Amino acid sequence: MINTKSLKKIIAAFVVAIMLTSCGTTYKLKKDFKTEEKAISYFKGFVLYDPVAKKEIINHNGDKYFTPASNTKLITFYTAFKTFGDSVTSLYYYKTDDSLIIKGAADPSLLYGFENNKTIEFLKNASQNIYLVDDNIYDDPYGSGWAWDDYQAYFMPEKTLFPVYGNVLKIDMNDSLIVHPNFFRENVQVKDSIKIERELNANDFYYEKDDTSGTTIPFITSNQLVADLLADTLCKNVTLIKPLKEYDFQIFKGLEYKDLYREMLTVSDNFIAEELMLQVGKMVSDTFSVANAIEYSLENYLSGFPQEPHWVDGSGLSRYNLITPNDYVYLLEKIYKEVPEEELFSYLPIGGKRGTIKSWYKNEKPYIFAKTGTLSNNHNLSGFIRTKKGNILIFSYMNNHYKKTHSDIKRDMEKNLKIIYNKY
Repeated sequence: MINTKSLKKIIAAFVVAIMLTSCGTTYKLKKDFKTEEKAISYFKGFVLYDPVAKKEIINHNGDKYFTPASNTKLITFYTAFKTFGDSVTSLYYYKTDDSLIIKGAADPSLLYGFENNKTIEFLKNASQNIYLVDDNIYDDPYGSGWAWDDYQAYFMPEKTLFPVYGNVLKIDMNDSLIVHPNFFRENVQVKDSIKIERELNANDFYYEKDDTSGTTIPFITSNQLVADLLADTLCKNVTLIKPLKEYDFQIFKGLEYKDLYREMLTVSDNFIAEELMLQVGKMVSDTFSVANAIEYSLENYLSGFPQEPHWVDGSGLSRYNLITPNDYVYLLEKIYKEVPEEELFSYLPIGGKRGTIKSWYKNEKPYIFAKTGTLSNNHNLSGFIRTKKGNILIFSYMNNHYKKTHSDIKRDMEKNLKIIYNKY
């Protein structure tokens, strides 16, 4: 039988062995990053942090600025989380005996796959004539630094005050042409081959007849188009009116913010991110403005960033965004303190299971809960590792300006993160 004194020695030796293993892993990873920096032609940053011990484990280029791409949505999430309550303001309305006057509230969920949204049911059940106020956001439809030639890409819909269908249409070819919403059916031409999917300045769309993969294309928005789309969907007239009178608008709440957060972060939805920031702008400055939302967040929620970021949009589409790995670790620590772990991890992509990292970081027990950020020649991942020992570590892993494939970069990241999972 082992006596108490011997047992204490064994435990102490075991703890020392674990510490030495972790220290050895830390030293090797730090050395590998420094050695690799001399050989690679692109820019890499990595910070690993223990939020319980409040200890920085690894910091490689943590104070250097990177293009964050969709890692920006983590800042958007925190800003929205700090600003809003549970329920989304879906629209403003004013009722009389014979009229229902509505105005947009930058809710991205309307007719965009959120079955919990009650707005359409509310409008369908209205016995009054429906009138839509011809009002707009303060911002331009596209953000600063967005690539103009992505106008027909699914990931760059216009920002608007009253979005419907995510401001995109979907086209598919089965036995016949399928267009959703069907309102645009006459605007779609099927051709033997195509060079573009939509005209730059018109809602004229093209689809290749042998393409069975389907496509999603943003449409050019206007308030008249919104009125027409609503009328088509509701099967009742919706009349556009000028904002010539002040109405005592009431707020209609269509769904919960958690549904938007989960969709935005899991699939990296740019449209939801931008509309959320417009809503923040309205809440903090009474103006639907992303710039106002950013200014308020940096001054009131995130004034402690280690390095001052250059933050210009909600989605990360802009290459003008600049932020450091240190900043992301700071942000994620704040999020981890303020959002219950189970709730937080339910919003994030999970390695090997769901979202943008479903095909990566596979393990018997999921260990990566993190947000990706990808643009051409850039790929980043910031979030949390649940190690084999059950510890939660925060990390930000950023790669910019490479000419390799994204898969090459991801394989390298996966290798290093798996080492951390096993050793810490």
